[in-house]
Amino acid sequence: MIFLLVLGSGVAIFNVLKLANLAEDMYKHHLVASNIVRDINIKLLTMQRDMKNALLSANESELHDAIDAVNATENQVLSELDGISVQFLGDKALIQAASQAVLKWRPIREEVIALMLSGNHAEAVAINKSKGAGQVQHINDTTQALIHFANTQAAAFHDKAEINKKTTLFLLSILLIFSMLTTIVIYFYVLRMFTKVNLELTSSKHLIDQNMMIKTLNLEGKTTEISSAFCRYTGYLQEELIRQKNNFFLAEDNQALATRIWRSIQTGHAWEGEYVLQSAVGENKWVSAVIEPILDVDYNPIAYRSIVRDISDRKEVEALTITDKLTSLYNRQYFEIAIKQQASLARRNKQYLTLAILDMDYFKKYNEKYGYEAGDSVLAEVAIFLQQTLKRPSDYVFRMGGAEFGILMLDMDEQQSFNFLEAIRVGVETLNIAHELSYISDFVTVSIGFQAYADIPADEQIFIQADKALYSAKEQRNTVKGNSCAEASEEKIDSESSESSEV
Repeated sequence: MIFLLVLGSGVAIFNVLKLANLAEDMYKHHLVASNIVRDINIKLLTMQRDMKNALLSANESELHDAIDAVNATENQVLSELDGISVQFLGDKALIQAASQAVLKWRPIREEVIALMLSGNHAEAVAINKSKGAGQVQHINDTTQALIHFANTQAAAFHDKAEINKKTTLFLLSILLIFSMLTTIVIYFYVLRMFTKVNLELTSSKHLIDQNMMIKTLNLEGKTTEISSAFCRYTGYLQEELIRQKNNFFLAEDNQALATRIWRSIQTGHAWEGEYVLQSAVGENKWVSAVIEPILDVDYNPIAYRSIVRDISDRKEVEALTITDKLTSLYNRQYFEIAIKQQASLARRNKQYLTLAILDMDYFKKYNEKYGYEAGDSVLAEVAIFLQQTLKRPSDYVFRMGGAEFGILMLDMDEQQSFNFLEAIRVGVETLNIAHELSYISDFVTVSIGFQAYADIPADEQIFIQADKALYSAKEQRNTVKGNSCAEASEEKIDSESSESSEV
């Protein structure tokens, strides 16, 4: 079918080209030749007029001017005759005859001019009227032969054009009918395929809407589209979310993350990460999200797309490996990971990093007095207090093992860290958990050693310095010791080690 269309089109194009060539031949030969011949006739009349001006000249200067004008026009006539020979399709002898006729007029003119110069004006006029007029008529006859041939050729071209026109119209009619039939067949085929593809797209769109959590935001952060799966997951209706700003369903205390996300995507870069999503009923769910800008042809953001995946089950499994069962705090294993991450973050952002280690005072005696179950209850109660106190997203609290807890904090200098940890120390004591065997209080207390770093050392040194500060705090009990105490404690440890060696 396509081959026939191409073949028919080729034949039609061929005939159209033939028509075009015929039209070009008619133009080149008939129109061009006729126009040039008519122009030559006008120039011949001009030459006759200039000859009359020569005969009527009052002086020799006017005579020479008239002669120069005649000669110049003659040269133009001969040049045009040479030019027409290139496009003339007939016998070139006709053009040569016309040129010879023009050249034969020259001796007659020269004879007339010679008589004028010798003063024989009457004889010059007579020769111009007899010989000159006769030669001009001869020139006109030869040029008319050219026009006659051009008209004859034009008629022949016209006949050919009529034949080609009818042939072309016939072929184009067949091609048009065939094209219409082909178009109808293709139309119904395309319509059928379009309907099929449209159904598949509708089905795919429905599957995506029901199973993938996707939403689109405008540049202002307002939701323009959201999938049904996303609505079910968050517990909102679409009507509640469209044209509303929800900052990726982040909790109020995690808006700093929302700010970081916006900074990333507004510069044209996608943001990818994990965070806790808050549902309509306040339930926290872990999700993995890819939030990317939708760019125009100039790579400027025109909207944003968020694709979210629930990872709560994975986070629960992870939590089992990084969480202390008794206190639900992060365990020592996760502490090793978190301290590297926080140290790297503090170095990059040029922030303070504080590590504090808390140890329950006389906790072994507490277990001996009240039993291990009571001791576990105390650890759990202190853990809850620490979780409630450390509210910032960048704060971490760990159970390091036994009665020791670890705290990681960012962006607090030494004095701020001391004040905060002192409040924790006082807070633990004011829990009023009775401890009869304590030598320093009637209640359970803690000793705290910490180190606040402006220049972050190697990861292993961070813990060592805080542990030395704790050693100093445990000498006094129920107190907080910081950076300077860690240095003093290090000197004391070295001193005791030296004395022990001497003994």
